[in-house]
Order: sequence, then C-alpha cells, then structure tokens
Amino acid sequence: TARWEFDLGQVELRSRILGELNDHIQKADIVVMQMVHTPDALNLFHSIRGAYKNIPVVVECDDNFVSTSVGNPAHDAYAPGTPFRELALEQFRSADAMVVSTPYLQQVYGDFCDDVFVVPNSIDFSVWDKVQKVKKPGIRIGWAGGASHNDDLRIIEGPVHRILAKYPDVTFVFVHGVPPFFKDIHRIEAVLKFERIDKYPRFLAKQDFDIGLAPLVDDAFNRSKSNLRWLEYSALKIPTIASNVGHFKQTIHDGVDGLLAN
Repeated sequence: TARWEFDLGQVELRSRILGELNDHIQKADIVVMQMVHTPDALNLFHSIRGAYKNIPVVVECDDNFVSTSVGNPAHDAYAPGTPFRELALEQFRSADAMVVSTPYLQQVYGDFCDDVFVVPNSIDFSVWDKVQKVKKPGIRIGWAGGASHNDDLRIIEGPVHRILAKYPDVTFVFVHGVPPFFKDIHRIEAVLKFERIDKYPRFLAKQDFDIGLAPLVDDAFNRSKSNLRWLEYSALKIPTIASNVGHFKQTIHDGVDGLLAN
C-alpha cells in the first residue's frame, strides 16, 4: 500500500499532502487515483470529488480484487466483508469513471461503475530501445514478477527440473518473486533484487533471458491480468512462452510472436 495513505492520518503530514494536492488539482483537467486502502484515503477521494465539482475523478485498477486467487497474499485481505474490499468498492461506485488494463477487468468492474474504460498497457520504446543485453554463458530461461505467483510457477516445476536434467547448458532465472521450491537448486538463479520503474528496463535486460516465461493458473484473477510481461520480454527481443489464458491468449499469435502453452 502507498505510504501517503497512512501519512494522511498524521496531522503534520496531512496538511503538507493536502496543500500539494490542492496546488496540482487546481491546474488539472482530470484526476486519476489508484485504488485506496485506508479510510483516510477514501475520505480524501470523496473530498476531492466534493471540492472540485468540474474535475472528474477517475480510479485506476489493474487487478481483479473481487476474485483473488486462494494462493495470492491478497486473498484474505479482499474476501467479502473485509475492510479493504469495502473501501475499494465504495471508491469504485463513487468514481466518475474507471480505467483498467484488460477487457475482462472491464466486465468485472462494470458491476460497480457505469463508465469503465480499457487502456491497455504499452511499452515506451524510447526507453526500452536504449538498453542492451549483455550476453551471459549458456541458455537462460527466465521469469520476472512479484511475490504472489507461487501457484503459477508451481505448474512449471516439473518441466524446469526435466529441462535442467536433459540440458546441462540451461540455467533458469527467477527475478524477485522466487518461490521456495526454486531456491538453492543448481542452475536455478534467484535474483531477489527488484528495481523501480525507470531503472527496470535496464535491470531486466541485464538478466539476459534467451526465453521468457509467463505461466498462469487459469482462474478469474489471472484471466484479468494484462499481457505486460509479454510486452516487456518482446521489447527486449526475448521470445515468450505464456499460458493460454486471459489477455495472453487474446493478444499472442501462437507460433508467430510467442508460444501459448496449455
């Protein structure tokens, strides 16, 4: 959760945050706000809508928090009746509009907001084209992502071990979200560091993936996820093997610009 949402609860920080926001909003044509996690942040959202009648407030959300996977850390936090879920849904219902990253999410949040717009993730090639891969020895098969994908990575556990046994020149690389069952294994490289967004393209390029992986369990949460992992791999000219699920299934042309696996 964003630090500022908690800082609003401290009087000395609240005045500074509200002052800075007021300066910016007065110059704005539209306000885009991410999903809130605290009552103070929700109150701020309502205050902005009340104080600036002519400025639409749009909520941005790129995950399906209505149907979180059981293995996802957010599952318990967003179960029906939980405070996080109620805060988010009140914000969605009150927003002038919502912005989401996939058509599936548009359907999900259409139950809570009348105007939900799909704005697909995209790649800024002026940034990604500047980075250079530095070739490392052997064939490197990699995955990069957050720490909530243990169930997704579990579905490739068997193939990973079979490939390692058959091909001595292959190394698997897991960046940031490394499940316990892939740690401390010979020729499985765990990169626990992660980078902020402006440094991320160069950071990912340094891992030198020859093949990028995008495994997903087929459930409502993952069917909502965008194809961003494929876009990032492709921007670095890394071929992708992705699960035949959701947005990957809708956007990858199997055998042309990626491979879809069942």
